[in-house]
Amino acid sequence: MREALDGFIGSIRIGGRMLSNLRFADDIILIRSSTAELQDLVSRVDLIGRKYNMMINIAKTKVMTPKDKNCTIKIQNIMLEQITTFPCLGSIISDNTSSKAEIRSRLNKGQIAGASINIQCIWKSHSIPVNTKVRLLRSLVWPVATYGCESWTIMKKDEQCIPAFEMKGLRQIMSFLYSKENK
Repeated sequence: MREALDGFIGSIRIGGRMLSNLRFADDIILIRSSTAELQDLVSRVDLIGRKYNMMINIAKTKVMTPKDKNCTIKIQNIMLEQITTFPCLGSIISDNTSSKAEIRSRLNKGQIAGASINIQCIWKSHSIPVNTKVRLLRSLVWPVATYGCESWTIMKKDEQCIPAFEMKGLRQIMSFLYSKENK
């Protein structure tokens, strides 16, 4: 990657730092402000990779742009697929910067974690104190539900889902059933 970036000027500023790529294990996210810069960098990475007998898997390589913008990027004259969402390190990244799908997905996974048979036995147990159950909820369910929350863009409507999720978990612990009579 260093060899492909040698002499390359293009990058964008995020949080005061100039970034051109993000890397994790064998995944690389190339970041550019224009289609021409992105095409140039993709061509450089492909050329340097082939020099070392490393090929880019064109079927797995995707392009994402801000909403309603088209981008034609090619590797060896094969056009890459343009997508609107993709999973990255357990999070869903979307082209419209909304985290609605990601928040709902994470809260659903947290709900599944809280409803597993092993944990249900704890919630229903009368021999375990409520404060211990709350601590278990915060240590077993909340991390699943809030994984990757640092990257969420939270809108007002999405923000309301989080306390509702918390209240549902607490009601489950307390064995309260929500009904109109409990209001």
